[in-house]
Amino acid sequence: MNHFYLVISLFLFFTFCSEKQENEIPLSSTILFEEPIPEHPRLLFSKADEEKIKEQSKSDPLLGKLVQLLKEEADKALELPMIAPPNDLSKSREHVYRVITLGTAYRIFEDVAYAEGVEKILMNLCQYPDWNPAHYLDVAETTTAVAIGYDWLYDYLSDEAKEQVEKAIREKALTLAIPVYEATGNEGSWAKRETNWNVVCNTGMTLGALAIAEKDPALAEKIISYSARFVPNCLKHYAPDGVCYEGPGYWNYTNVYLSLLLKSLNDNIGHDFEISSLSGVDKTVSYYVQSMSPIMREFNFANSGRGGSSASPLFFYFGDKFNQPEVINHYRNVLTDIVEGERNHSKWHFFLSVAWYQPAAGTKEATFPPLQVFKNDMNPILAFNGDRSVDGSIFLTAKGGDPDEAHQQLDVGSFIIDAEGVRWADDLGSDSYSLPGFWEYRPDGRRWTYFRNTNFSHNTLAIDNQLQHSGGKGTLAQYRTEGEEPFGVIDMTTVYKDQAASALRGFKFLDNHTMLIQDEITPLTDNQSITWSLITSAEIDVEGTTAILKSGGKQFFIKAVSPAGARLQVEEAKTFSEIENSLTGYQMLKITVSSKEIKEVPLNVLAGSDKARVDQHARKEHAKLSSWK
Repeated sequence: MNHFYLVISLFLFFTFCSEKQENEIPLSSTILFEEPIPEHPRLLFSKADEEKIKEQSKSDPLLGKLVQLLKEEADKALELPMIAPPNDLSKSREHVYRVITLGTAYRIFEDVAYAEGVEKILMNLCQYPDWNPAHYLDVAETTTAVAIGYDWLYDYLSDEAKEQVEKAIREKALTLAIPVYEATGNEGSWAKRETNWNVVCNTGMTLGALAIAEKDPALAEKIISYSARFVPNCLKHYAPDGVCYEGPGYWNYTNVYLSLLLKSLNDNIGHDFEISSLSGVDKTVSYYVQSMSPIMREFNFANSGRGGSSASPLFFYFGDKFNQPEVINHYRNVLTDIVEGERNHSKWHFFLSVAWYQPAAGTKEATFPPLQVFKNDMNPILAFNGDRSVDGSIFLTAKGGDPDEAHQQLDVGSFIIDAEGVRWADDLGSDSYSLPGFWEYRPDGRRWTYFRNTNFSHNTLAIDNQLQHSGGKGTLAQYRTEGEEPFGVIDMTTVYKDQAASALRGFKFLDNHTMLIQDEITPLTDNQSITWSLITSAEIDVEGTTAILKSGGKQFFIKAVSPAGARLQVEEAKTFSEIENSLTGYQMLKITVSSKEIKEVPLNVLAGSDKARVDQHARKEHAKLSSWK
């Protein structure tokens, strides 16, 4: 038994026996390691896997093209100048990308030019005065890059170079983490908070600790044990169905680092402290794939971008670990588009897709039933799907919400719609993080003075032209996934505090082409105004109670069914101030009704790609939400 194996086993035994924390990892998984820690390279890409990938690339066309792309990008990376300090997050991420790209190329092609490229990066980073501990994500991602580079080049680097890197990892990262771990309370702690920071930072520290474990076992044992202990603070919010409440952008960020953490722990100490057994972790990537639209776009709620499907090696890791062939095949489809030049690849950890490559997993693909419900304590998700083999089928995804949590917006009850290859109801995503007061989530916070963060820019309601209340919450009230016309209802009452006595929004799948959106508001007075909004990049024509959305020669229809006095208007979508990111090419469709009109009759709106079907459903009676069973 080597020294590291013995010491860390004893340390973890006494640590976990003597202290109990909320979300504590079960004791049974923390005492023994299956084997002594492996030799280098041991992080993320073993020597055995390296040999397997080299051989497999000779006969697997997709892998062969991916390896060729790796060479092209590694050759480009060799020509890039070194990045000067001071460190920041963008520089940290660029270093992760360069080290993984050049390091993978070195191991696949055995060309020392790539090793020299990695060594230059490592020596450059060792000379930085610090890795910016004031913003610890920068330290974590830089440590990730340095740990991988050191581990993968261990047999190449000189003893002097290795000592420099070991010293940098220890002094610029790991020793700085210990006081944070040992401090009481969670307030402001990157290590213990309930957001992406937790997983990213703890993973970076774990990789650094594992990289130099035999050189400083006492320090490594502390880092690994604390990291495993606090990661559940974030992951508890995945329960039960894998939703990342921070939105798809942070879903990707959190889960790519979670995949690094789980793989490095399992590969090196034989288990992951049952982190992978936490509720929702096994479902999170399946959730993401199953909530993807037919045009491979995300429901980009919260502080997210506006791109397509993530292109990250995490799909290979999770798909393999949890035996989800549909996840593997999803990512193979994404990679096929990339190597064929139909979309760009992401940077960052992308070329771990070579190291973690998975062959075709049979013919199983993700399934898309008419309604899938993904429960979550902050952002429950409803995903409605028409038959994707039928032209014009609709895709609608809607959400609840908890606006004063990290990265959230006033978007409770909002939704997106895709049909016929067009996003008809959109989400603008995030604005600049540097806007004054952008992180003020209280009801009077400046975050809500920026258009993209408010209900005025989302496909939801405004009562008397007021903001949703950020201290409220949109919860899943009821749903039915089986049988004819499946539905889900979001209770939005608390986000309309002091504006309505109750507020419910129901979504019902009527047929492959048509959705019903039914709002039942109990107003406070008879002279209130309720505005139903939809934001789109399509052109909008209004004919009576029907709005015709037009884009690329295709049409989509929004029809106000009740109350009879509903008024439709179109406005150009505009930001509130010049300091916000500019916004062009978007229109707001607004349907306005009075509180008196909706006392007895719901605000019913039909959305569909087939006008005849929309008109047909408009002639039918639609039961109140209390009768939806």
